[in-house]
Amino acid sequence: MSKLDKYNIQFSGLKAGKHEFEFKIEKDFFSHFENTDIDDANIEVYVDFEKNERYLALDFHLEGTIQTVCDRCLDDLTIEIDYAPRLYVNFGDETSDLTDIDDTMVLSRSEDKIGLAKHFYDYILLNMPIQRVHPDDEDGNSACDPEMLKKIEKYQAGETESDDNEIDPRWDKLKGLYN
Repeated sequence: MSKLDKYNIQFSGLKAGKHEFEFKIEKDFFSHFENTDIDDANIEVYVDFEKNERYLALDFHLEGTIQTVCDRCLDDLTIEIDYAPRLYVNFGDETSDLTDIDDTMVLSRSEDKIGLAKHFYDYILLNMPIQRVHPDDEDGNSACDPEMLKKIEKYQAGETESDDNEIDPRWDKLKGLYN
């Protein structure tokens, strides 16, 4: 039995109609996935599950926080998660874990449960901003670590000065050919 089995819904014994499920996602959840940038998490997942003979409909609501590293200052950064996607599951001959553009996946008719861990992981990653940096404060100043910002500024300033003053002699000779 996998540690991610607790994120499965056993639907074979459920009556047709609506059902509700709750899941908790914490730090250990992300250890089962490779190359994750998430250091800690406290997310509640609420699932409204509708079952009928032809399909399953799952309405998710992910709510909580994750902790990752700031892309600018490398300090801890807390990101709020509040996301409510929907997933439709149709029954077919083979299970396909791929979700199409309409948020629909195919589950084999012989399956009696659906694993939601990978969907939770994907939804959390999709809800993270591309650039993860501390937001600015009320005055418009960065909330990043001030010492790290000084170091970044120091090294960026040093690079631009040397680039402006020195010209590679090979380029000087090429400029002569241009005229």
